[in-house]
Amino acid sequence: MRNPTIYMKNLRRFNLSNRDYFITLVTYLRKPILTKDIGLFWNSWDTIKPIAWAILPNHIHLLINPGRINISNIIHDFKIKYSRGYRDEFGSGRVWHNRFWDHVIRNQDDMNHHIDYIHYNPVKHGLVKRPFDWENSSIHEFEEYYQEDWGVDEELNFGGEFGE
Repeated sequence: MRNPTIYMKNLRRFNLSNRDYFITLVTYLRKPILTKDIGLFWNSWDTIKPIAWAILPNHIHLLINPGRINISNIIHDFKIKYSRGYRDEFGSGRVWHNRFWDHVIRNQDDMNHHIDYIHYNPVKHGLVKRPFDWENSSIHEFEEYYQEDWGVDEELNFGGEFGE
């Protein structure tokens, strides 16, 4: 059997210039710490800003376009800056799971599917009953694309992998 540590070090990612990526970041041991200071999330982005996002207590879903910058470098820099800020404010301890989930967006339908998933995620996890009730989401910047009752009356099932 392969040593999982060695195997994971060989992970290769696609780095495509000017393509949109869906990203999932998970906290270490799924600690519910991310909503303690939302400003820290925004202050931790140096080179780019997310297009769509949902910040939940123990994970984040993002849609970003890294331009010409390597996606791994962007996420690494974000995690480092966020971790330093978190430890300065809340004390020592590990913040992030080692890896992150990424998916290159293929077309407009794939983009819409992932943006919907991001915005519905707080409902999926039982944090709110309506996607618009979650403050830490970009759904409020996408209001023109959703009806007020979207994701309320029936459970939405997206299928596929989203890194959770």
